[in-house]
Amino acid sequence: MATTLEQRAEPVAQTFDRTALKVNQAAIIALLIVAFITNFAWLVVFVAAVMVLGTFSPQLALFQRLYRDLLRPAGLLRPDLHVEDAAPHRFAQGFGGAVLCAASLALFTGFSTFGLALVLLVIVLAVINLAFGFCAGCFVYLQLSRLRRAR
Repeated sequence: MATTLEQRAEPVAQTFDRTALKVNQAAIIALLIVAFITNFAWLVVFVAAVMVLGTFSPQLALFQRLYRDLLRPAGLLRPDLHVEDAAPHRFAQGFGGAVLCAASLALFTGFSTFGLALVLLVIVLAVINLAFGFCAGCFVYLQLSRLRRAR
């Protein structure tokens, strides 16, 4: 049976572990703060790669795997399961990864101030998400979804 574009655009409810998301955000924040303070551009490249790869394949989401394969089985962290669509979170991670790719490019081509500003932007948005539960990338995803459905 064929589905319409509107039907395919509907969120897919699945079990989503917010603790994995928080570990991911904490790792991104910690590594990017180190990269920002030390001006170590290769660390920005590493975080960008982890984010982009994890967007396309959750099995490659290194920071979330740290939680799933080590921290949770060791009993150090507990799952925080919710039924929600993972797509907004993947979009946010991919967008953040793309911003860090641009930051990396800027850092390696002599535009350090711009590159560091982009790194700082990702840090601030990740801190807001971790501390207050507001995901700017998820918000953008939902607004784009509304625009698409309005057409």
